Amino acid sequence: MKRAEQLQKLSREHNGSLVMAKKITKVVENGSDEELLDAIALVKKYNDDELEEHFQHEEHTIFAPIFKEFKEHVELAKPLLKEHGYLRMLIPQMTPETARQDLAEFAVILERHTRIEERELFPIIESLFTDEQMDAVLNFKPFN
Repeated sequence: MKRAEQLQKLSREHNGSLVMAKKITKVVENGSDEELLDAIALVKKYNDDELEEHFQHEEHTIFAPIFKEFKEHVELAKPLLKEHGYLRMLIPQMTPETARQDLAEFAVILERHTRIEERELFPIIESLFTDEQMDAVLNFKPFN
């Protein structure tokens, strides 16, 4: 799917999210206890290295304008924002005792969330956002 230049970085990250979700699903389905522990560590590292920054990027450059200017799309944005929050809560609480359940939930939510953003949210952004808003998406710098 061809994306506007300003959304290509986020779309590449979405591809990485789908790969991560698939990898975690395989571990949940067939992994040993040790592999489940490794998967928890992988998810936590992924969150620290990529996912949190990705969430901030979307929240500041996509969701904020939707809530401010494109209120007709808030019903699509609200559950996506809630999922950001839920994943932020779920990831640090993953434990060896709940690994299979937590990782399964993480993978399902991440995959569904990513597909909705790509298939539903991004086409809306491409059609509604001004050049200035699209450039803000392209030029986002994360907060540390």
